[in-house]
Amino acid sequence: MIISHNPAKGLLEAAKKGTEHAEVSLDLNISKARVGIENNSFIFPDGQRLEESQLKKPIKDDASCFLIKDNALVKIQLFSEETNKFYKLVPAKDAPTIEISGIRMHVTKEMSPMEDTKKKIEAISPIKGFVLDTCMGLGYTAIMASKSAFVITCEKDGNVLEIARLNPWSKELFNSKKISILKASIFDEIKILKNSMFDAVIHDPPRLSLASELYSLGFYRQLFRVMKPNGRLYHYTGSPGSRFRNVNLAGNVAQRLKTAGFRDIRNDHYGLTASK
Repeated sequence: MIISHNPAKGLLEAAKKGTEHAEVSLDLNISKARVGIENNSFIFPDGQRLEESQLKKPIKDDASCFLIKDNALVKIQLFSEETNKFYKLVPAKDAPTIEISGIRMHVTKEMSPMEDTKKKIEAISPIKGFVLDTCMGLGYTAIMASKSAFVITCEKDGNVLEIARLNPWSKELFNSKKISILKASIFDEIKILKNSMFDAVIHDPPRLSLASELYSLGFYRQLFRVMKPNGRLYHYTGSPGSRFRNVNLAGNVAQRLKTAGFRDIRNDHYGLTASK
């Protein structure tokens, strides 16, 4: 069970009104569960108890998700000495996003993570056949694409996988027979994938400064190789530096995609679409 700012606030408000129970989400907006209220203590469906003082923690820290474990709240975050990065599950409008060293992996200001994911997939719809999701993250892209296709998704960072396993919205990622997770870097893995294997590719890499190899001409040539004729590509770029440093990342990426052989390159939802 996981609790964040809004459910914690709802429980405290219910306690102030003197009610004996309240229904709140304990899986980050997927469903609701009944929580008992007794003398300013909160009894959860599995028998765990939290005190009023404990529930004030997620209210003060509204950018964090907390696991209810052993009658205590444990923030879903970790630091990896291996990668020297800090990982955190952050609540959002619907599904949560993951934040890596202060950088959120979904567009969250203008829309929710699931709306963001939907727009990326719609950019190259209809999705069918075999799809490559190059950078798994919390797996929302893979899950949504798997509704109409078989998806191979890659994730090299075990810390991201650990956060995903705790996230209720990522559950299907590990249970679906239509999703195959490769625990490896797509930069290395793509070299052994077969020619003309995928009907579509969704390439949503970390920012350029963190994974420059995933924006290289050599990598784009590999993407072109593994796609079927007339296959469709969506490439997230965002617009880093464009406002202050006159950097046109999307334009530079478009030129490299063209050199790699892609055609019909167009701007769409914070990125580019292209065809083989």
